[in-house]
Amino acid sequence: MVMAEEKSRRFSMAFEEQFHYGCFYAYLKLKEQEIKNVCLLADLIKVGLDRNMPGWNQVVVPFMYHVNDEKDLNQ
Repeated sequence: MVMAEEKSRRFSMAFEEQFHYGCFYAYLKLKEQEIKNVCLLADLIKVGLDRNMPGWNQVVVPFMYHVNDEKDLNQ
């Protein structure tokens, strides 16, 4: 879970720099994470898990982080 959040943060920050081929890779990886989130939520709904259970907290939000947020965290 922590590794997925860190990867999502780093891939999202790839869009803040100047244009390079790493943006395409980062975009594909973030889309992959988004698909994993949808599959996880679909499985939880299919199983009928109560929303108070901890399984619902495993979603990692892609495309969320920015360089400015990183600078604020370091201060």
